[in-house]
Amino acid sequence: MKLGRFVLMATVASMIVAFCAFPAIAVTSWKLSNQLPPSHFISKGMDVFAEKVAEHSNGEMKVEVFHSAQLFKDTEIVEAIQEGLVELALVPVNKWSGMVSAADVFEMPFIFKDLTSTEKFINGGAGDLLDKEFMSKGAKVVFWVDYGLVQFFNNKRPLSKPSDFDGLKIRTFSKGTADTVKALGGTPAVMSSSEMYMALQRGTVDGATTGMPAAVSRKIFEVQKYMTLANYTTAQFFVQANLEWWDSLKDNEKEVLLKAGTDAAASIRGSIAAAEEKAYGVIKDNGLEIYELNDEERAVFVKATEPVRAAFAENTGEIGKKLMELAVSVE
Repeated sequence: MKLGRFVLMATVASMIVAFCAFPAIAVTSWKLSNQLPPSHFISKGMDVFAEKVAEHSNGEMKVEVFHSAQLFKDTEIVEAIQEGLVELALVPVNKWSGMVSAADVFEMPFIFKDLTSTEKFINGGAGDLLDKEFMSKGAKVVFWVDYGLVQFFNNKRPLSKPSDFDGLKIRTFSKGTADTVKALGGTPAVMSSSEMYMALQRGTVDGATTGMPAAVSRKIFEVQKYMTLANYTTAQFFVQANLEWWDSLKDNEKEVLLKAGTDAAASIRGSIAAAEEKAYGVIKDNGLEIYELNDEERAVFVKATEPVRAAFAENTGEIGKKLMELAVSVE
């Protein structure tokens, strides 16, 4: 009996020693900076990306997502990526404005008519053209992140024609959107989304240009009376990687990240229509008067903003010309 017990204990001990002799599977971990709150549909897409990285690598790779600008603000993120202060980040494309002038193409007025347009544009060659530009600045596009379309809000009157912008000071979020408001006869005031509500409440500006989901999350409907459904431009994002770090990865690691990015992009894209529809309902239910441009009215806006698109093509050279040709070819 004692001998049997001794043999059992010895067997267990040898199994423990054998188990400990095998090293634990090493998990390679990286960080992703995201300035949006966890509840945002794009943030949920970042979580999908992290989940898919773990899934496609059988748990050997991990991306840790830091929401709500825990690591970097959107004003800091381009430099953080370029300097390698973080491996991956969600980046608003317009934050590259000035360094990569061709990036402003996404904010050219009235070139994307609906939610499918940007995907067709990117997959039709624009994504590759722009990625080369970003790589020359030390950043690699891992996947593109659609945000949705942008509308006009204001407190004075429905904006059914360009002359309705006369005398209005409109909050904008970039050079492209500012140039558009100016071309329509309004006065642009570039400011961050975090400043928008207070500016509208105090009357510092008469209106704002933003997407419907953002208008709801920022409660813009509380301080505005009119929305013009114009779909006049888009706010585009992407997840970028520090190029030096990206080049140091193994081929299979890059493959996992790109595959996970494709999955996340599809997930986000699938959420946009629902988010826009829900936001439209909230805006309408809160009493805003909604004016939707018809095809004839849209054509007048297109003509009025032609100088903005022409200036972009002239200032960005051959790549700008190619991008505009691709945009025009999108149905």
